[in-house]
Amino acid sequence: MTTSKYIARLMGPVMLIIGIGMAAGMLMEGESYSSLLKEFIASRALIFITGILALTAGLAIVNVHNLWVRDWRVMVTVLGWLLVLRGVMLLVFPAVVQTLGDRIVASQSGIVAGAAITFVLGAILSIMGYEDLWSTGTHRQRAARASSSGTRSAKKPRRKRA
Repeated sequence: MTTSKYIARLMGPVMLIIGIGMAAGMLMEGESYSSLLKEFIASRALIFITGILALTAGLAIVNVHNLWVRDWRVMVTVLGWLLVLRGVMLLVFPAVVQTLGDRIVASQSGIVAGAAITFVLGAILSIMGYEDLWSTGTHRQRAARASSSGTRSAKKPRRKRA
């Protein structure tokens, strides 16, 4: 398995679930979900911890996957660099992050847009990361059907000789 597929298999499902969770939180819980986000943004400690995690994840991705190619794998590289940028912003400029976060949370459309983008990126990465498993599975199923369809039934069982 390539590094691109490995990282896509990790990031894809996580981003997919985050996107679903954000959308479901806004649809089902509405104001209480918004207040949760406001509490998160108000906490400098959470911003600091998130910055450390984002910077670490981004540097890990960029160090093993810095491919600038014209296919889906560039998404992994771009997301790695965006995580590095996010980590630096959260650690160096937490007040600016709080101001921007307050503006995004204040508008419901900002959260919905973030959920949609996260969901789509997660879906693309999941599809590309697990693509070979799906195609291998269907190939194995076809091979199993072909081998059991006629070749075995045509053979006669051997008789034991005394």
